[in-house]
This record gives sequence, C-alpha cells and structure tokens, in this order.
Amino acid sequence: MLPDERRKEIVRKVNSADRVTVEELTDEFGVSGATIRRDLASLAEDGLIERFHGGALPASDDGTADAGDGDTLKNPNGKRAIAGRAVEELGDGDAVFFDTGQTTMQVAKEIPDGVSLLVATNSPENAFELRESCGEVKVVGDSLRPTSDALVGPSGESYLRKTNFDIVFLETDAIQEDGSLSVSNEDEARIKSLLVDSGHRVVLVADGSKLGRQSFREFATVDDIDVFITDVALSDEMAAVFERASVRVVDSQLVVS
Repeated sequence: MLPDERRKEIVRKVNSADRVTVEELTDEFGVSGATIRRDLASLAEDGLIERFHGGALPASDDGTADAGDGDTLKNPNGKRAIAGRAVEELGDGDAVFFDTGQTTMQVAKEIPDGVSLLVATNSPENAFELRESCGEVKVVGDSLRPTSDALVGPSGESYLRKTNFDIVFLETDAIQEDGSLSVSNEDEARIKSLLVDSGHRVVLVADGSKLGRQSFREFATVDDIDVFITDVALSDEMAAVFERASVRVVDSQLVVS
C-alpha cells in the first residue's frame, strides 16, 4: 500500500473507531511504529486527525465554516451561552482580537449595540461578522488553512509581535489535565502563542468538549490565561489546575431548563 493510501485509511479508521493507538495501526498495516508516527504527524499537521501520546483521535471540528448555521455549529447552546457571558468583558474603546473558531464567531455575534471597539481577527468569517457591528476590521494573516479557515503566516506573526490588545478572545482544540493548551497545526499554534503575548487580558472561550484532551502542538498553558469561560461545571481536578494559575473561571454558563 502506498503511503498516501495508507494515510487515507488511517483517517477512516480513526474516524470510525473514535480512538486508535500506534500499536493497533502497526498491526493493521504491517509497518513500523516509526512509520505510523510519521503518518500521524503528517495527518495532524493537515488537521485531519488529532494526536495524543501513543495514538490518534478524530480532528476536532472547530473551524468557522458555516459557523452561523445552527445545523453545523457543534454544541450551539453551549457556545452561545459562553458568548453571552464573554461580551461582558468588553469595554467601550477596547482593542480586541478575535481568534478563529466557532465560539469566537458567537462572541462576535453577541457584541452589544453602542459599544465602540477596534477589532482584528485572523478569520475571514469572523471579519464579515465583526464588520456588521464594528465597521472597520483588521484582517491578519497571509494564507488560509482549508480545514479551519484560519489565516496564518509570517506577516500575521510580524503584526502580532508589534501590536497590543486590551482583550484577546482565544480558542483552543484541547485543554490537558496539566494545564497545557494545544491545537492540531503548528502554524496556528504560532499565531495563538503570539496572541497570548499580545493580549493585556486573554479570555479563553472553550466548551466542555475541549477539557481533558491533548492535541498535536502546545502553544500556551493556563498560566498565560486571565479568564476562562465555559459552558460546563469544571471537575475538582480541572478547577484546581486553573486555581493554581490564578485564572478567573466562569463556568456552568449553559443553564438547562
């Protein structure tokens, strides 16, 4: 089997099984563990899977394509609940960066009328949404990643190194039990790392599906975050991780009646 064919089969197997190990894949395809790990690294870089130590998971679908459509938005009630609380962090005249993602898209939709903001984003979808409420939008980045609709690249990185924001609304693919934040792509990880450095107040917006997970490339830890807003109640163990980092946690935002 050719490498491209094997990688396509790996993606199918990961998606159907929801979780596979390197050992299972070496038995399945009759190749070495080193070969499988290279395959997984390549697939994770392309955003087709997510890696964990010793195996792979299906890629998290947190891109902004069709993010305004309730039929394609994953956990719409949770993300909208997070967004409704997140906009309370805004102040008139703030310079705000909106990271790429479905949750930040919902935050953009919830911006109150009459609030004047200077806004920037590396998401074309977020830019169109922000234009409706904020007017001029700074769009940051060089090339568009097909799997997440995130703009990445050296000019965007250079811009972020020289720019300061009052608030950064940040997304992540995974929040590990040790407090690390990670995503499936190295280019996006570099952008997110710079966002963490450029924000006076970094507000992490992530639903419960991101908790206790690990993705391919770490870009920050909870020590770099000021506020964490989520839809679910944190476990005692995860709450302790944020408490040790002195992060203000706003959880249990989704109220089920």
